[in-house]
Amino acid sequence: MVECKNLDPTALGLFLVAIVSLPLGIMNLIDIDGATGPTSPFFTVMGILALFVAYFAYRADSQFGFTVFALVGAAVALTGIGMGTFENISFGIVFILAIIWSILAKTPKNLTLILVTTALIFLIVGLMDLVDSDLTKILGIVALLNGIFAIYLAFALALENKIPVV
Repeated sequence: MVECKNLDPTALGLFLVAIVSLPLGIMNLIDIDGATGPTSPFFTVMGILALFVAYFAYRADSQFGFTVFALVGAAVALTGIGMGTFENISFGIVFILAIIWSILAKTPKNLTLILVTTALIFLIVGLMDLVDSDLTKILGIVALLNGIFAIYLAFALALENKIPVV
């Protein structure tokens, strides 16, 4: 008989974060005529998928995972629906609070870095609207880093310590 256990959905959630962050980063760093960045439906669907990850984190008794993926899911889905300046800034501030929780909970440092870059993404998007400034290159770098950090940690978790979780 095969024994099944509840799977930690964190790796899936991190891959979803990377799937959202990488095209956002590339779009803001490279200006290609005729190329479009992530679409509104893309953000909406990815946000809904992240909300499913939050549900499965809840089922796996991961309070931190549930909270963070619910926030990520809500923020990404609302980005697709059309989130405003102060909503972006509010999510950025709440992600800063999640950074504090991450540090106090002694989660992997890479997870804290992902929260830092996630907070920066929402703060930069909000500030670009608020101060009418072009921060697209900075946004691109931060989003690309977010995707890279998320892919690394997702692989480290999925491969069950064949790559160090840092």
